[in-house]
Amino acid sequence: MKKSILQIRFENRNKFENEKRLSISGSRSLKDERVRILILEQIEKHKVTRITTHAEPGGVCEIARILCKENAIPLTLHYLDFKKLRGAFYHRSLAVFYDTDIALFIHDGISKGCQNEYELAKKMNIPSEYFILEKAKYETSTGFDVEENEWLGIDDVEMEEIDIDGLFEKL
Repeated sequence: MKKSILQIRFENRNKFENEKRLSISGSRSLKDERVRILILEQIEKHKVTRITTHAEPGGVCEIARILCKENAIPLTLHYLDFKKLRGAFYHRSLAVFYDTDIALFIHDGISKGCQNEYELAKKMNIPSEYFILEKAKYETSTGFDVEENEWLGIDDVEMEEIDIDGLFEKL
């Protein structure tokens, strides 16, 4: 059977020393600042020169596309090919993994699609980073837990200590 260009490139991926491609996959339910932080950390950690992701889904893939736009990072998108019918999602995942050196998975611990993609990447022997995040309560919050005593000292200021009358006199 004839190999596709992506398969040939995948087999020769270690020959491209100047390029480091990171594929980003994850749950559609995760779209808060924690995802953005994890992606930026992985880009810096692996010295990534190009991002590869899925074109249509929201959530983690959407955040990856936005980050590429904001930071002028080259981006390769792979679309669903509905000629493959029921295998469209599987073949899109294959195309993404054929076009990567390292895979990043940010999973909500529930979705099956992300878990299946992670298993596929393991079968393909692609080095992977895998993170499980709970769905955030608020989209604008970072969602990271506040450590005990992290805000210690902020509430120590008594309201009587502030001279409100003195503030207005100076104006």
